[in-house]
Amino acid sequence: MEKINNRHLTALIALLAFLTVYTYILRYREPEPAGMPRLEIIPEKINGYRSSSFEVSPDALRVLGSDTTLARVYSRDSVDLEFFLGFFRQQQKNSQIHSPRHCYPGSGWDIIRENSVELRPEGKVIPARSMLISDGEAKRFVIYWFSVNGNFITNEFDLKWQQLKFSMLGRPQAAAFIRFSVILAGGREQQLR
Repeated sequence: MEKINNRHLTALIALLAFLTVYTYILRYREPEPAGMPRLEIIPEKINGYRSSSFEVSPDALRVLGSDTTLARVYSRDSVDLEFFLGFFRQQQKNSQIHSPRHCYPGSGWDIIRENSVELRPEGKVIPARSMLISDGEAKRFVIYWFSVNGNFITNEFDLKWQQLKFSMLGRPQAAAFIRFSVILAGGREQQLR
């Protein structure tokens, strides 16, 4: 019995020593950050919607901490569809993707309803989240998702897990947040369900 306990103790000490060295290496070794995305390839005109860029406030950009952003409004037939993309080359202190589930309520919007949805552009399947939110006066319909190294993610915990996994493997942790939103007027809420 004593031999078995000594073996277990030796294995435990070896495992702890390995993990200590590994975490020390991880702490001081940063993976090569991913390159910047080519945002200029995102079309300015889609299905008759013409876009115009808009400025994100310096305070919002500071809080967001992304490496680059693209913010546009696509307009057609008095419908303005807001598009936002924030790209993060790697996970850093004070530079994390902020979930709409936290940002909207922090900005005075209440979440009325949330759902999982699938978008199917050109035969691809992109899992996404939809939200109906209200500030007491206006309602807004929001669709968003995250992308980590080409993987589409809708869950904030999965986002953190993917970033942690890539960090531990010493791989780039490039991540993006993509959001579309539209202010609803009259019966348009029914059309967007």
